[in-house]
Amino acid sequence: MEKIYDVIIVGGGPAGLTAGLYTGRAKLSTLVIEKAGMGSLYMAHKIDNYPGFPEGLTGTELNNLMKEQAKKFGAEFVEGTLLGFDPYEEVKIVKTDAGNFKGKNIIVATGTGKSFVKKIKGEKELLGKGVSYCATCDGAFTKFMTVSLIGQGEELAEEALFLTKFSKHIRVMVTEDEFKCSKESYEALTSSEKVEIITGVKLLEIRGKEYVEELLVEEKGEEKTYKSDFAFLYLGTKNNTEMYGEFAKLDKEGYIITGADMKMNVEGMYAAGDIRSGVVRQVTVAAAEGTVAALEVIKRVLKK
Repeated sequence: MEKIYDVIIVGGGPAGLTAGLYTGRAKLSTLVIEKAGMGSLYMAHKIDNYPGFPEGLTGTELNNLMKEQAKKFGAEFVEGTLLGFDPYEEVKIVKTDAGNFKGKNIIVATGTGKSFVKKIKGEKELLGKGVSYCATCDGAFTKFMTVSLIGQGEELAEEALFLTKFSKHIRVMVTEDEFKCSKESYEALTSSEKVEIITGVKLLEIRGKEYVEELLVEEKGEEKTYKSDFAFLYLGTKNNTEMYGEFAKLDKEGYIITGADMKMNVEGMYAAGDIRSGVVRQVTVAAAEGTVAALEVIKRVLKK
C-alpha cells in the first residue's frame, strides 16, 4: 500500500528540519522533501548568532547537524523539486519530480526562492496562452492538438497519460537521460501511438505570437525546434503566487500569510520560515516557527 504520512514537510532548511525533529520525536510518520545543497542557511559562509555555538559554524555544518538530529528521531528524507499540491482532501498530495507523496498534514517551509524564481524565456508572456503547469486542469483544451510536457518523474508520466484522452500528439520531453517513473506508467505511455518520449532535453525558449507555437530546446548538445500548441511545464518554475495562491492568502510580495499558529486557509496546511509573511528572517526565527507549526500538527493528529 502507498504510505500516507502524518506530516509532509516541504523544505530542508531550519524551519523544516526543526519541524521534522519535533514531529519525528512525537512518533508521527514524517517525510521531509528537500533540494540538496539549496537554501540560504546551507550557503551561509559563517553563522555566529545561533545559540549554543559560541565559536560559530558554517551554514552547511548547522544544516547537517539539524538534519542528523531529525533523522535520529525517525524523519525520512527525499530529494525532489516541488511541482504543486492537492491540498483540499483529508489526505493531501505533494507533487514533485521524484514522485507524488501523500500526507494528512503539510508544512510548507520552502524559503524565499520561489518569489523570484527564474522562468524559461517566453514562459511568463505565454502563460495561459498555451503554457500551463497542469495537464489535468487544461487537458480538455488540447483536443486535436500537438502538446509537449517537459520535466521528470511520475507526475510527468501521469499528466501525459491523462492527455491521451484529448491530444492528437503528446511529446514527453525528459530533462535527464533516464525517465524516472513507474514501470506501469512507462509501459502505458510507450504502448500509446499518440506518445513520443525524448530524453536528455533542456528547454531554452517557448516561442509564439498570441499562443504557443514552438519550443527551442537543447537535445544532447544540439539546438532543435519542435512545433507545439501547448507546453506543460514540470520544472519547478512556478512563483509563489502560482504555487500557493489557490489555497493560501499571500501578501503583496508573494509570501504566505498565517496566524501565530502558522495555519493557512486550508485545514491541515501550515507555513513556517522565510516563506511566511513577516519582517524578520533569521535562522532562530525560522526554527521557532518550525516548532510552532510542528506542535500544531501534533495536536491535530492527536485530536483526530
